[in-house]
Amino acid sequence: MATAAFGLLLGAGAATPAGAAELRFAMANLPRSQGNPYTENGSPSTYTWSAIFDALTRVGADGSLQPALAMHWEPLADDRWRFELRQGVQFTNGEPFDAHTVVAVVEWLRSEEGRRTVIGNELRSLVGAVALDDYTVELVSAGPDAILPNRMSAVLMVPREAWARLGPDGFALAPHGTGPFRVVEWSERERTVRLVANPDSWRAPRLSALTLRGLPDKAVRVQALRSREVDMTLIDIEDVDFLQARGFTVQHSPSMQVMALAFNAERDPPSPVADLRVRQALNHAVDKQAIAEILLQGMVRPSGQPASFVTTGYHPHIEPYPYDPERARALLAEAGWPEGFDMTIHVAEGGVPGASQIYQVVVQYLSRVGVRARLQVRPFPAWLRDYLAGTMSADMFGLPWNSAPYNDVMRPIEYYSCAKRRPFFCEPDVMPLIEAAGSELDPDRRSEILQQLAQRTHELAPSLFLVEQMDLFAHRAGVEDLVVANRVPVYERLYLASP
Repeated sequence: MATAAFGLLLGAGAATPAGAAELRFAMANLPRSQGNPYTENGSPSTYTWSAIFDALTRVGADGSLQPALAMHWEPLADDRWRFELRQGVQFTNGEPFDAHTVVAVVEWLRSEEGRRTVIGNELRSLVGAVALDDYTVELVSAGPDAILPNRMSAVLMVPREAWARLGPDGFALAPHGTGPFRVVEWSERERTVRLVANPDSWRAPRLSALTLRGLPDKAVRVQALRSREVDMTLIDIEDVDFLQARGFTVQHSPSMQVMALAFNAERDPPSPVADLRVRQALNHAVDKQAIAEILLQGMVRPSGQPASFVTTGYHPHIEPYPYDPERARALLAEAGWPEGFDMTIHVAEGGVPGASQIYQVVVQYLSRVGVRARLQVRPFPAWLRDYLAGTMSADMFGLPWNSAPYNDVMRPIEYYSCAKRRPFFCEPDVMPLIEAAGSELDPDRRSEILQQLAQRTHELAPSLFLVEQMDLFAHRAGVEDLVVANRVPVYERLYLASP
């Protein structure tokens, strides 16, 4: 059904020019909502949406915020930012991109339906947008928001007339963006999206076509690469040596997140992890250095704070909790659990390289200090539903300190706080620091506040901090200029030296 709809609406019969270079990229999953870019935030959906859509700003390969559909931005007041837009940009359906597009997107995200989406929820502080002329727009927030330009990097722009006419569900079947490619076929049955070059894009590609395949089984992705069914794929840590020995290139890049297990300290009935001593004990119980060096081959570093080393807000002097099982047992006894306790851990399917092995090792470490953990792997939609609703029942659950797509530590700090609707961890005395960081526009002063937050977060231990994480890409010979920014290939730079 989806394929037929795309054929009618987008012209699925459009052919790739003879002899043109087509790159085939395999990932775990395609977006469940197809071409509606407001239902999720982050990978794996961004691997697809970044080829089609653009936002006002974007995070570059060096982690800095860069122009995209906006060329310049500046604060006018604590609660107001002005954006000067890129001129002459069109969506692939011919509609112009302008300030009225931005206003329409913001108004929809502020609607009752829009606020129920992941992106609408993350922009809940945005209260309005005003078009001053065709290429100047002002965005207004409910209060001071120092990282509003960063937040806008997650708000992908859609053509206002098509969105209004088709609605979210209809547009999902016929998406149009300003990015380097346009969709010509989307087959749910074959888990494939076929795109062709959009030469009129402001970031025109060097490829003529791009095919994206959703292959949930990592072994199937590796086999597809080996058999040349795909040219590039995401892999897991255990595949690195195997593929390199066979002539494939493996590239790792920071994923702007710290792998962690969140403590469900606000659960009813109360969990032992509501006690600070228990949370610190469990942090001492796990050898993160061994996980980084052995399981992840030294490609990452252990962590004891909410930001990775590439993220705004990273504190260079905070060390991970040292591995000290004796200290862990003493803290547990002090908290009233000398014999340990039983607990549950919920984690989502998939995730970052080595996730499955890391979780298993964590359970083993906890057992050595008397904490008997039962690990349950849940489908991601079920995990996400409970997380958003605040109905997690486990004592701990997988939740990285994920600064993508803004690359600013305020994003995870906010959801690890009382600011989250139905919070799982709430320490009221931290909120003034969070509010100060959110409103401080001076970069140096804001950096100081974020480092205070990092130190306080380390002490409060709202999670079992594990390791900084990465993404692993493998590709065949001939795939050139693979640059990863914000966890996603910079599609307009990719090309094939030998199709």
